[in-house]
Order: sequence, then C-alpha cells, then structure tokens
Amino acid sequence: RLSEKALNLLRLMHLSDDVPKEGIISSKLLTEKLTESQKIDPELIEGGETALNKMRSQLYEYLIKSVEYEEKEAICGPDRNSYYKTDHDAAAMCLKEDYYSGLGSQMHAAYNTQIMVCRGIIVFYYLSQDRSDTRALIPTLEGFRSMYGFYPKRICADAGYGSFANYKYCDAKGIEAFIKYPSWNGERTGRYPAVYEYLEDGSIFCLGGRTGNRVEVPTRHLKTQQSAFYKVENCTNCQFMAYCRRFMKEKEDNQRIFEVIPEYVILKQGARDRLLRPEGIEMRVNRSCQVEGTFGVLKQNMAYTRFRRRKLSKVGLEFALTCLGLNIRKFLKFKKSGKLPTYWKVPEGLEAETFKKPSAKRIANRLKKRKNLQPNEIAKRGYKRKGMP
Repeated sequence: RLSEKALNLLRLMHLSDDVPKEGIISSKLLTEKLTESQKIDPELIEGGETALNKMRSQLYEYLIKSVEYEEKEAICGPDRNSYYKTDHDAAAMCLKEDYYSGLGSQMHAAYNTQIMVCRGIIVFYYLSQDRSDTRALIPTLEGFRSMYGFYPKRICADAGYGSFANYKYCDAKGIEAFIKYPSWNGERTGRYPAVYEYLEDGSIFCLGGRTGNRVEVPTRHLKTQQSAFYKVENCTNCQFMAYCRRFMKEKEDNQRIFEVIPEYVILKQGARDRLLRPEGIEMRVNRSCQVEGTFGVLKQNMAYTRFRRRKLSKVGLEFALTCLGLNIRKFLKFKKSGKLPTYWKVPEGLEAETFKKPSAKRIANRLKKRKNLQPNEIAKRGYKRKGMP
C-alpha cells in the first residue's frame, strides 16, 4: 500500500517514468526521487510552489516509512513472519501458560525447544524460532544424525508432528515412525472418526460402508499434483451423512467427491496401525513417561520455566547446559543406586488396540448442539485454565 501511494504521488510530480508500476518501491529509489524533486519547476505542478512543497514533505514521510519497513524485514529475515522487540531472535508466540493473564492469549518472546530422549537421557536437543512443532522434526533428526552418524531406528511423537512431510521423510530415511496425526484422538475415542479408509486396491471405503473409486472431475481443480478425486454414491440414506458433510455447502446430495492424497493417507494409516500394535502402545506410554516427564523435571523440579538470556546463540547455550545438568543428575542418581533406569514394557499376550466404534446418533446430537455456538464460545469451552479440572 505504501508503494502504491508513493507511485501515485510520483505521478503527480512527473517523476514516475522509471518507477516500477508493480511491486515494492525501495527506499533507495525514493531517496533518488526526493533529490530529483528539488529540480522540479513549480509551474509544472498544479498549485505551484506550495503544492510542490507539500508533495516533497509527503514523499519524505513515505521514505522514512519505507526505511522503517525495510529495517523490520531485515531483522525478521526470510524464514519467519514475526519477531519480538526486546529480543529480535525470539518469535512472538502465545504460550500455554501465560504468566500475566493466565489465559495463554497474549504474545510473548519465545523459542521452540525440542528434545530427543532415550531411556530417560536427553540424547539431543534442538532450539528454533518456529512457532509450530511440525517443521521442527526434520531439523531435529538431521541434527541427531550429524552428531551420531546415523538416524534413530524408530521415533515416537505426538500429534503436533503428524504431517505429510514428516511421514514422507521418516519413510525415506528408514525410520519407523510412531507419530500420531492431528485427528488421532478424535478417531480413537469415536467422537470424530475418519470419513473414509484407503484400501490396497486403490479405492476408498467410506464411514457409511460404501466404496468409492477414482474419477476425473473436469469442473474442479486438484489442490496438489499428488491428490486425486474419489467419488462415493448413494449417500441419501447414510446415517453419517450430516457428519460427513458438515463442512460442505451442499448438505443434501446423493453423492460426494473426496480429494485424496493417496501417498499421505497410506503413510498416515501405516502410522496408525503401528501405534495400535502392542509395540506402539509401549512407545506411546514411554513417550509420555520419558519425554513429557523430562520436560516436567526441567520445569517443576528444576524450576526452569523461562530463559534467562536473549539471542538465539545464548539461549541455545543456556538450554544445552540445562539439559547437560539434567543428564548428570540422572547419571549420578543411577550410579549411586547401582541400577539402570527401567521403563514400562508391554506384557506378553497384550492384544492390539482398536478404535472405539463411532455412534451415528451421538455424533448427530453433538453436531446439533455445536451448530448453535459461536467459534469463540467453542474455543472457550475447550480451554482449561491451569489448576482447574
């Protein structure tokens, strides 16, 4: 918007011949035009000398604002879209525990911390400026490989890491991924079941028990090159029709077309099957005990809830020393007791877990109740204040 205003002003001043008609006008170019404006004949401007002086003042204000924007963009860098004023390396994030309002709704300077734990010992840490955990998994695994010379045989992570890129990366590197996906909990409890299952023959099996096949839809465009359209017919009498079409404009129709990314669905269903196996149950239990437990020791037992330093390099060194201190404490504890750490192992004969069967009636009743609520009300009901059940 600033470049558009500057371009319109330069046109009135007859200085827009060599100015780009689209894109950002740099502060350097505005400086040159401000210098050229001193040589303009006032008779060429409507309003004379007075109007020309006002235009020069306005162009100077645009120049100052352009320099300010360029400085902020240089501080922020190309790989992120926010920074904090008191610590330029930190990103502005909404924290789970807000030390001021207690609602987790205010922005604070923060860094994203990742740890890899094996038998209760932190074997690698990673500190980044990403606000999402999704993009932090691959750099963490690459850092682990650069330190040890190999990739881990298997990893377990929560639903915040379940993305197509992460599943594809683990599959390419030969890492057995026990990684949940965002809809894991809803499918496990039966509250938000998956609307279709991808079959080995390349077709899909919808929640209502109907089979869908791949089709071409000339009137619609695919969102990605890796996706394809699948069509399921005879939906009128399906008991899950309201749930399946809850995000669609056409609620009543005898068919539905799904856009499916087969590779992603195959990888996600493979991760689901691994998580449901006895080995996956053991991995999930131990992840909760070891990884979350390690963060609990850092925050509660060691009272390490905030970084004491600024800048990415200093904060990284501080976090590294903290992780090292935790490892030393555990080592001395085990050496004194003479026992190695033991964690939960899956008992023999344990059967694979299965998802709870969804109830169409319960889902329909829940959708009716949720339909009358505003988005903010839904968010408030889903939030639990610290210390409250």
